[in-house]
Amino acid sequence: MARIAVAEGVRWIVATPHQEGWSATACQRIQAAVQNLQRELNLNGIPLSLSSGVELLVTHTLLQTSGDERVHTLNGSRYVLLELPAFDYPLYTAEVIFSLQLRGLVPILAHPERNVIIQDDISRIVRLVQRGVLVQLSVDSLSPSADRDVRRCAQELLRRGLVHLLASDAHNAGRRAPRLAAGVRAAARIVGLERAQAMVTSVPEAILGDRELDIEMMTPPSPRRWWQRLFDTRDDSEA
Repeated sequence: MARIAVAEGVRWIVATPHQEGWSATACQRIQAAVQNLQRELNLNGIPLSLSSGVELLVTHTLLQTSGDERVHTLNGSRYVLLELPAFDYPLYTAEVIFSLQLRGLVPILAHPERNVIIQDDISRIVRLVQRGVLVQLSVDSLSPSADRDVRRCAQELLRRGLVHLLASDAHNAGRRAPRLAAGVRAAARIVGLERAQAMVTSVPEAILGDRELDIEMMTPPSPRRWWQRLFDTRDDSEA
């Protein structure tokens, strides 16, 4: 997986195993595993830097203050990665997000395009982004082989300027490998190359450096004219 990532132009990966609820012990195990893998990569001459984090499932347990929230964030920053259930949008979602923000954390919502409730009502994401939530799209959702509803939702989120990050969401060296290049090209056809590239370079770099994001990156792009969208559709069919 590391060699595939490097071949794709990736130089920095954040390992974010799934986790339900606060657990400093689990995070410490992840950090130790990441450090061990980093040593192996260095010994094998693979130019890839690793950082640790977790992908927290949105549950009511996140309303509880753990006292060690920063252990669960991306590279020890203020940014925390969240995941919604695939077939549900919990009633307490907004409450959980507000609670995290009160503790100085910035929620990043991973692959919301996969959530069936959001697919039917993108205005939910609009409201979250207006409240300061960042959105991370999985590049495989832009692939021609992706589920039709997932791909449609991903494209619409991009068109509305509701996406801040692109990620591989890699799980293995096969179907879910750490590939980004094709997804960046697909996103660029909708939001432009500069913005798409920023979603895999300057934006994640700022997040992992615990810095504020560029305000321009938070501004939706200008609406694309009908003939531009026509070319987007044609390019997608040829991809």
